[in-house]
Amino acid sequence: MAFPIIRKWWGLIIFAAFALAGIGTAFSFPHSVQANDRPDRPRVVFINPGATGEVFWSLVSQTMRAAAEQLDIDLVIETSERDRELMKRLALSTIQSFDKPDVLIIVNEEQAGTALLEAANADGVKVLMLLNDVVGETRQRLGEPGGRLGNWIGSLVAENRAVGRRLARALGAFAESRGLTAERRKDKSRMRPIVAVYGDMITPSAIERNGGLHDVVSNGEYGLVIEHELTADWDEEKARMLMDRVLGYYARSGSRRPVGVWAANEEMAMGAIRAMRANGMEPGVDVGIVGVNWAPEVFDAVEGGSMLVSEGGQFFAGAWAMVLLRDYFDGGGIAGKTKRVQIEMSPIFADNIAVFKKTVGHIILRGAFEEIEYARFLVGPDGDASDYDFGLDALMDAASSRLRTPD
Repeated sequence: MAFPIIRKWWGLIIFAAFALAGIGTAFSFPHSVQANDRPDRPRVVFINPGATGEVFWSLVSQTMRAAAEQLDIDLVIETSERDRELMKRLALSTIQSFDKPDVLIIVNEEQAGTALLEAANADGVKVLMLLNDVVGETRQRLGEPGGRLGNWIGSLVAENRAVGRRLARALGAFAESRGLTAERRKDKSRMRPIVAVYGDMITPSAIERNGGLHDVVSNGEYGLVIEHELTADWDEEKARMLMDRVLGYYARSGSRRPVGVWAANEEMAMGAIRAMRANGMEPGVDVGIVGVNWAPEVFDAVEGGSMLVSEGGQFFAGAWAMVLLRDYFDGGGIAGKTKRVQIEMSPIFADNIAVFKKTVGHIILRGAFEEIEYARFLVGPDGDASDYDFGLDALMDAASSRLRTPD
């Protein structure tokens, strides 16, 4: 009577053994897997630190998706809704997952990315740092990509300090050309007062951008003096409210109002424009305003003269990250000696806005980033990361090559 039961249990044991062996064969793999070792497309996960609908970070994701599709990369984007703790959880979930990506893209937003970089390295997950890099003492401790942290394969960053300087000088040149100055109360000498509107004071890109402004002021260029420093958290309405209060102070004190507003992004610049007009000032005439991002809503402001300069191109970092990784998977670019790539940001202003709007601007306004031919930017298996050209001229050429004729 016991024999059927014994045979039944032996059958179950044998079945379980084969099943477990099958699972091990099908799903086990080493922590670090090169993309080209897999028969399918390389898989990349991007932890977007922005909020849903936030202009800049939405554009980063859009350009990234368009380039990933053209360059045969399987892309997953997780959005952390401007929540640093959620950003950490999303990244750690990816790092600790059973099906790890070939590369994880993280942003050192509010300097929260360092711990994630170290966690990924320890767990064998390759990381590309995007826009906000490791800086300061942390960079000294961790070293360069590909060094102490072998799974940190590279960084793609923007030239933020240079941009901060260029914007400050644009304000100085504007004020000088229009003869806008104010009198110092102490010694009756002339100066050019400006208002600085910062996004934050802790994100690496913000620190660098703000530092560029301070470089120009500290050098005494154009007689620029920062009279008020505002932190508006990258938000247009908050910038408008803060600027309105500052202009109220000028009105009460009888002081010469500012000759310029240096804004760390264009949402805040647009808030400043609204406040200026509400207080009887005409941007581009009484006061110069500059900003960063190439946000679609500022094209008309630049063309109409209410905004002097928009420095931008960094949201194409999403696309350029895919270009870097396509070359990396094929053995070129950051797979070689050069691990840190800097994005050249470019200004749009009165002299080039018309051409810009017909090419790159036309694509941005329609969100038609698939019309850009991203393969043109690859350096190939034998190319070095120092060979990349992500400048405005190259971008306009790539946009023109696939651009549909506007209606």
